[in-house]
Amino acid sequence: MYNTTGLLSKDVKDAKTSIGRYLRTNFPNAKPLQAEYKALAGDLVIDSLGANAGNVGTATDLIIRLILEPETTPESALALFPFNATYHEVVNELAVLAGRSGDGEISARAVWALALCVSAYRAGAAWAPFIPDLVQSNDFTVDTMLEQADDAAIAELVALKELAEERLIPKLTGPLNLGPTFDLSKRGPAQRIAGEADLIAGGLLIDVKTTLAPRNKAGLRPDVLRADNLYQLLGYALLDYSNLYTIDRLGIYSARYGTLTEWPLERVTSLMSGRKFNFAAARQEIWDMMQQDAA
Repeated sequence: MYNTTGLLSKDVKDAKTSIGRYLRTNFPNAKPLQAEYKALAGDLVIDSLGANAGNVGTATDLIIRLILEPETTPESALALFPFNATYHEVVNELAVLAGRSGDGEISARAVWALALCVSAYRAGAAWAPFIPDLVQSNDFTVDTMLEQADDAAIAELVALKELAEERLIPKLTGPLNLGPTFDLSKRGPAQRIAGEADLIAGGLLIDVKTTLAPRNKAGLRPDVLRADNLYQLLGYALLDYSNLYTIDRLGIYSARYGTLTEWPLERVTSLMSGRKFNFAAARQEIWDMMQQDAA
């Protein structure tokens, strides 16, 4: 059964969910693309300094959005308290500091604070009570939120932003859709699963990842591509039932390595399925499956 608490990025990793099972059944062979990725992978540029890895990942997504649209507050940062005016005022001010501050440290602190808000929304108050507790005690202020990033977080985010500005942003072409949702994942009564991609640029659906590869025998961390990364991109593309975004390529931006790797959607589906794949028919199958699951 699907409901609005399901999250695509989690469900694609679980072979027991409907979409997880569908992806593994129809796209069983990730090895050719993993081999290509390995051959093209760059060296590690930004290692972890000990900051919370999950929040670094969320913050990096927001950094890229705010580089591209510095005057926009990410909706996912506002979603935790959609009707709380004070909460929105603080989040909007943090977004201004994150996107338009000329001070790298202040910008990093503000992005970290926004990422905490996004993470709290995605996890739910029961699992991430820190932000809800601040709001309920009237301690949710700009100053309080700017104090949440430690030195490791600031250093990592400053470096990740500089690398993205150098190696990702110049490669992007419009139209840009930042934090896009899809026919089956838009918030509202028609939502069948929660799912918000990182960005779509000129038909290229990009997932931003900040994960560190495991060390090899030489002590190095050569970048690797997990099958789940591909399943997540395919899952988002399948949710775009109406083909609103005309997605024709899938890409991974490996933020700690500064590399953008992309493939034509048709090539991904044919290699992973082992046949010429009818993606429009697959979108219909996903649509029907999720309507049935929700019944």
